[in-house]
Amino acid sequence: MSPQSLLEQLRRLNSRSPDFHDQLCNVIYGREYIQSVQNLQGDDLAWFVEYLDKVCCRIALPYSPLKPA
Repeated sequence: MSPQSLLEQLRRLNSRSPDFHDQLCNVIYGREYIQSVQNLQGDDLAWFVEYLDKVCCRIALPYSPLKPA
């Protein structure tokens, strides 16, 4: 996967989709992700960092944070 291919995949994701987190994980945990991300430079790298900064992260808690464990 080229760096441009990685960015294209991320741009196509719909952050409002209920499957967004799973789709994002599929891209980020893909085999070629490491190699592609290492080759990002300049504006592409800045876009990628901003993109990751904006996407929300789903955290599963084993208990409610409002009730004592």
